[in-house]
Amino acid sequence: MDLQLLDSVRQLLTEVERLAGEKIAGTGKPELAAPIDLRLGGRGEPRLVLDYRPNPEEDVNFLVANQAGHLLRFFAAPAAARFVSVANRRTMASFILETESELERLVAVFSRDRVRRMIARWYQGLVFQLTRMPADIMVHKWLHDRFPELRRLQLQDLSAQRRQARQALSPAVRLATPARIYRAANIMNYVFFKNLEDCLHGDFTAPYHETIFILDAAALLRITAARQEDNHAGDRAMIDAWATALELGHWYEWRSYENFSSPC
Repeated sequence: MDLQLLDSVRQLLTEVERLAGEKIAGTGKPELAAPIDLRLGGRGEPRLVLDYRPNPEEDVNFLVANQAGHLLRFFAAPAAARFVSVANRRTMASFILETESELERLVAVFSRDRVRRMIARWYQGLVFQLTRMPADIMVHKWLHDRFPELRRLQLQDLSAQRRQARQALSPAVRLATPARIYRAANIMNYVFFKNLEDCLHGDFTAPYHETIFILDAAALLRITAARQEDNHAGDRAMIDAWATALELGHWYEWRSYENFSSPC
C-alpha cells in the first residue's frame, strides 16, 4: 500500500480488521476523487475496502483515522445489531414526491433536463450528510481525545469542511437548490460545527452568526445534546432523531448488515 501512515493509524486499521474478522482490501486508484475511501464493501466486494490514490500529495492520516473510527463503532456492535443506512429507488421516490413543488420551481429557472440530472446529486448528498454527521461528531471528539498527534490534521480537515459549508450559505446556492435541501443541509452543518466548536475550542460557526440557521438549529442542538448512547446503536437513534426533526424520515432506510448490498 502506497500510503505513509503513522503507527497509531495503522493500529486503528488493525483493530478494524480484528473486529470485522477480515483483512482490508487496499486498491490504488489514481482516478479516485478523494485521497482515500475506507468503507464497507458492497455486493461482490470484500467486506472491507480501502481505495486510495497512490502516493497522494496530502497527508491522509486523519482521513484514514476518521473513516476507521466509523468502522470501529460499527463492528463494535453485536453482529445482529449492525445496520447500514441505505438510499434506494423507493426512498429516492419519497424525496421526489416530497420536494415536487420545489423541483418544479427549479425547472422554471433552469430546464427540466438539468433538474433531472441534479436530482440524484441533491438527494444523495443530503442523505449522506444526514446518515454520517451524527456519528462523525462522536468520531471527531474521540480522535481529538485519543490521538493528539492528529489534531493539526483534524483542524485542517474541519477548516476545509467549513469552507465548503460556507459556500452552501450563498444566495446563489439557495436559489439553485430545493428549499428543503438548502434548509436541512445548513441546519445540519451548523449543529455539526457547533458541537465540535464547543469540544475542540475552535471557531467553526462564525459564518452562521447572521443567519436564520442559529435559530432553526436550536431543536436539533437539544436533540444532539440529549444523546444517551455513544455507540453504533446511539448513532442509529440519533440519525433517526435528526431525520424526524428535519422531516426526512422517508429518505433512507435501515438494512441489517447481513442483508446489505450496494444501494440501487
